Formats: sequence, structure tokens, C-alpha cells
Amino acid sequence: MSKSRTKFVLVIGTGWATPARRRVARMIGATLVDCGFGLLTGNSTGIDYWVADAFCAALRERRESPQDTFRQVSLGWTRLFRRGGLPLPGYAATAECRVPAADVESWKREAIGRCDAAVMVGGGRGALDIARRVIEQGKPVFPLPFMGGLTGNSDYVFQEILKTWDGHPVPGVSRSQFLRLAEPWVSGTGQLRNLLRGTLAETPDVFISYRRSDAPAAAGRVANDLAEHFGARRVFLDVSGIAPSSAWDESIEGALRACAAGVIVIGRSWLVPAADGLPPRLHDRDDVVRSEIASLIEQRRAIFPLLVEGARLPDESELPEPLRPLLRFQATTIDNGGWGATMNLLIREIETVIRHHDDTRRATSGDATGPSPATVGQGDPRPATELFRSGAT
Repeated sequence: MSKSRTKFVLVIGTGWATPARRRVARMIGATLVDCGFGLLTGNSTGIDYWVADAFCAALRERRESPQDTFRQVSLGWTRLFRRGGLPLPGYAATAECRVPAADVESWKREAIGRCDAAVMVGGGRGALDIARRVIEQGKPVFPLPFMGGLTGNSDYVFQEILKTWDGHPVPGVSRSQFLRLAEPWVSGTGQLRNLLRGTLAETPDVFISYRRSDAPAAAGRVANDLAEHFGARRVFLDVSGIAPSSAWDESIEGALRACAAGVIVIGRSWLVPAADGLPPRLHDRDDVVRSEIASLIEQRRAIFPLLVEGARLPDESELPEPLRPLLRFQATTIDNGGWGATMNLLIREIETVIRHHDDTRRATSGDATGPSPATVGQGDPRPATELFRSGAT
């Protein structure tokens, strides 16, 4: 499998870096490295400096070079007269990481053209213009609204984007997802991390298996809830996850190889015998649902069986031999009354699985086999699905 192109995140903001903003900038820099994204920024003091410093420091800890993942669009020393700012040096990027810009307009063109998403921490007078141009190019922009005070224009940009959302939404996110940028960062960079991953992901983290003749509405509801949290690009459901003109079987196989977790939606008709009296379709070697579950089992993905609409888990004798290991994973009933609480618990456990999957993949230099679900707990030997069942944290 070829290595995908690095996705670059433009991080810009005010030159007046208060301790709070400095901390935010450093957290963003470290998060970008942790998520595998590249950093694109300017050469001014303030946010530009601190996000670059944290990003490159995190790369050094991993013994990685910034050459392919860090770009500094630089106005040179004349930036002090063209953009304003204190007479302090910006981050000293190496020559191979610098992209020269002749003036402010060419700086904007370079920065906006090269980025895949943008994050704003404060910002100057031109912040809204940059945000609008990023959106016009079909890319997401995330202004942090809690960076108020002197030159805290990301709050202004946040409000202006909301005012015109119906006609000019941020690409790749819903309005409710965008509003989560205002939530306090209780852990790490809060919702920003999920928003970046959700809009820039190239492959899904969660695969949803279901039978269209069984519980399509419930599967769609599960997919929507997961996509609202993780982002649509990180959740695969065949109805929405296969692009026009793409081969459906290749799309499903690719999603199965890439995912960290599989959610198996089981309704009351999941095992109904065929109309002609033959055994249920799961006993057919060419059945798509059978192939999906068998692949998840073979690749040792974490599996979360969800019983919907009053369904029961089948007995071992009702399943074909390759699918019988499915019964090792604790099944959980989800219904309308407890839907929200059950989904929140499911999301929490899937996050644990994904974190472990990412750590394993990095440690093995991109190995696609993924982790065993029996090792996803942080120091807990139980499978993630058992933790989910018991409500353990």
C-alpha cells in the first residue's frame, strides 16, 4: 500500500502570545504530530513561533525530520513592517522548510493553496478574509472562539461564519460540530482533534456492518451518531461510504483493511431463513455480510455487536463456522430509551480502540494488521467489547 500524501494544517494567529495562547499553540503543535498531519505556518513571533516550536520538538522526540511535514511560509525579516508585530524573531526553520513570499497577498496564496485545513488562534485584521478564502477552496477552517482579548479575531471569525452558515458552511463539518469549537479543552485539544481527523481522514476508523433487509434505519442512526462525533470520513457505511463510480467490493475491502473497529448491527431479521426454505444468507459463502464479519475476525479488529429492535444474539449452532468467534464478543442491546447513554459509552470505547490502533501502527511503521482487540485496554486484559459491556473506564 503506497504512503498517502501528508495533509497540512495551516495554523495562524496573533503575535500577542499570552501564556494561555502560548499553551494552546503548543498543544496544537503536539496534536498535529500525534495525528500524523503536517504543519504550515508563518514566520512571525507569537502563535506562529510557538506552534512551530512545539511541532518540531514533538518530531525530535520521535526522531523524525521536519523536512516533509513542516512548511514555513516566510515574508522574511520585512514581515515586521508589512504585518506588524514585536521586533522579535520568528521560529528559525531550516532552509528546506521555508517557502518565501514576496508580500502579504502572495503569503495568503501560498498558505491557503498549500493547506488542507486551517486553525486560527486569535488573529489580525485579515483573519476573516483568510477564513473565507479557505472555505471558498473547499477546505475546513477552525477559528477558536475562546481566544479573546487583544487581536483575538478568531472569535469574530467564528461568529461571522455562523451568521452565513446556510449559504457558506465550513466544508466537511455540520453546524453542530463547528459549534463544539467553543467547548473548553478538558483533555488535550478537545473537539479540534476530532474535527481535524474527521475532515482530513483518508480511510475510515469504524466499519459498520448490517443487512439492508434487516435493520437499515437503525444502522443509519448508529452511523450518523458516530459520524457526528468522529467525522463522516472516519465512519464507513456502504450507503454513504462508497463514492460514485467506485467498485463497491473494492471499497468495502479497503475500509475493512483500514478500520480499527467494527460495529455489527443485528436486527430481528438478521438470521431469517431464505424465502425458498434454504438456510439464512449468512451460510452462503458469497454473502457480503458474512464476508465483512469474517474479515473483521481474521484481522483481529475490535468488534462491537449491537442488538437493535429487540433482536437476540444467535446461538453458535445458527452461525457458519467462520463466524462463530463473533460470539466471544459481548453483545449489547441498544434501544430508544437508552440510545444516548449507550452510544456515548460505545464512542468512548471506540476511541480507546482507535488510540491503541494508531499507536500500534506508528510503532510498526505503518503495519496494516492492526492490534488484537484483547490488548486495547490501557493495562486491562479484557477486550474492549467487554469493557463496553461492563461500563468500565
